Amino acid sequence: MTDTDMIQLPVQSTLGPLIAKRRTPEVQKKYDEIGGGSPILKWTERQGELLCQKLDELSPETGPHKYYVAFRYASPLTEDTLDLIEKDGVERAVIFSQYPQYSCATTGSSFNAIYKYYRSRKLPAGVKWSIIDRWATHPLLAKTVADRIRTELIKFPDEVKNDVIIMFSAHSLPLKAVNRGDSYPWEVGATVQAVMEELGYSNPYSLVWQSKVGPLPWLQPSTDEALKGFVKQGKKNFILVPIAFVNEHIETLHELDIEYCNDLAKEVHSVIS
Repeated sequence: MTDTDMIQLPVQSTLGPLIAKRRTPEVQKKYDEIGGGSPILKWTERQGELLCQKLDELSPETGPHKYYVAFRYASPLTEDTLDLIEKDGVERAVIFSQYPQYSCATTGSSFNAIYKYYRSRKLPAGVKWSIIDRWATHPLLAKTVADRIRTELIKFPDEVKNDVIIMFSAHSLPLKAVNRGDSYPWEVGATVQAVMEELGYSNPYSLVWQSKVGPLPWLQPSTDEALKGFVKQGKKNFILVPIAFVNEHIETLHELDIEYCNDLAKEVHSVIS
């Protein structure tokens, strides 16, 4: 809440900590409801292991490969990971953003953390750096998401399968960031288009936005309000697709699975009943 790359607030140094303090009990409760903590480190490490296994197969001449995880506000912190890379004597480092779509609030914030770390110290000698900063339209990303959607579609009865609405839900972004040129909304839209092309536009679909925080206007429509609106139109069958996330964490396990697919589903069911 004090990182201006992530969110911009009036009197940020004062208002940011106040909002964080007010939200803490609510967030703690949500983490308790998904098992007492975030699984994001576990899944990121598993993805790193599998990536290195594949790289060792495809490019043995550059191996052995090793992954490092660098988080912004939880351990392992970016600065600690950069220090470890230097201590390990790494000769070639690829900074690989795990956000498929670029935003100043996500990838940008992480890259700025790396820049700030080296602003006051020398770059390690002998290390060659390269960057993967976005991969929103990579064909294998579109194919993977499309395959997951197909797996869910076959669970619907044949008579409604073609009418199932595919709702692509992405973390929202303050309009203030969008208005200063952040490419995130368009890159998310490009991913959605690539997935629907892979599916042959088999179903109706919509791009919606979740996880708004604070008083400022954010990207709309929100996922919950969009669901309510479709239900009012008589729609009853949906697939929620977290299109901007590559592993499980609180936004998927709690917001999508509990708040929308359970709590909101019960609410709209009672209304139409």
